[in-house]
Amino acid sequence: MNRREFLAAGAGLVGAAATAGTLSGVVWPALTREDLLPGAPPDVRLTPDAWQTADDRLSFAVLGDNGSGGRQALAVAERMAFTYQTAPYGLVALLGDICYYGSLRRRFDTVFRRPFGPLLDAGVGFELAIGNHDTGLHFSDDGLSAIEAELELLGTPGRYYTASHGPVDFFFLDSSIPGLYGPRASEQLDWLGDALASSTNQWKVVAMHHPPYSSGQHGSTPGAQEHLVPLLSRHRVDLVLSGHDHDYERVEPQHGVTYVVSGGGCKTTRVGRSRFTAVAERTLQFLHVEVVDSHLTATCVRVDGSVADRLTLRAREGS
Repeated sequence: MNRREFLAAGAGLVGAAATAGTLSGVVWPALTREDLLPGAPPDVRLTPDAWQTADDRLSFAVLGDNGSGGRQALAVAERMAFTYQTAPYGLVALLGDICYYGSLRRRFDTVFRRPFGPLLDAGVGFELAIGNHDTGLHFSDDGLSAIEAELELLGTPGRYYTASHGPVDFFFLDSSIPGLYGPRASEQLDWLGDALASSTNQWKVVAMHHPPYSSGQHGSTPGAQEHLVPLLSRHRVDLVLSGHDHDYERVEPQHGVTYVVSGGGCKTTRVGRSRFTAVAERTLQFLHVEVVDSHLTATCVRVDGSVADRLTLRAREGS
């Protein structure tokens, strides 16, 4: 992070310190919370193309809200590299907010190449569900420019799209206003309905930034349960992955669909429990998912390598 970006990210910290009168009590926790402290990139060499993908087999990782480029983001990326050593995967599904504190064009090396160098060198692919950064559900002109840069730099085909890998069909959504909840939301919803209806793979996985169900700081997304959830249930989606809240939460199946929030890529915020919560934890983490024939296993991995949660799904009959 250069001086300009650091000053932009740390705006208000000096004033907070003056008000509180303490460095250790205000500034240091804020630097940690916002992940502004520097760190070392993963120093590991990975075997290229070590994963196996077949009609009945896929291994992939899931990461949300990782875009600080700081010490905590690098720690998560390092754990992802270590996980690859023992359980190789060829795909990372990014759940948005891949760049904080400045434009992705300027910070691409800091927030992408530096953390993920070992995975990139090993040939791992990255696919993106666009996030909001700090603009809420709404696009601003600056937000649209940032999204265009994300799509271009990562080679993402559009704001929403499908991708098939082995036995899994992925549906990457734009979960913003106007993407899913504004006046033109019907365009994407109609597209999604058609794409889900025509899917012939065994597994259907939806990736998006804003969670339909969440007990975190932002909470459940307005309108999602009304407009999106019935569509996902009707088309027998197996798993919905989202970020936005900086925590981990697994939701009890809702109308036959399992929802997971995985937004602990570089920061953490509080998470409570709701009537729909199965597991919730404030922790830095990512998901490692393995699909073998009729079983899908998703493991929530903390930065120290310990397991916060493990979910196993069985393919539905007729999928």
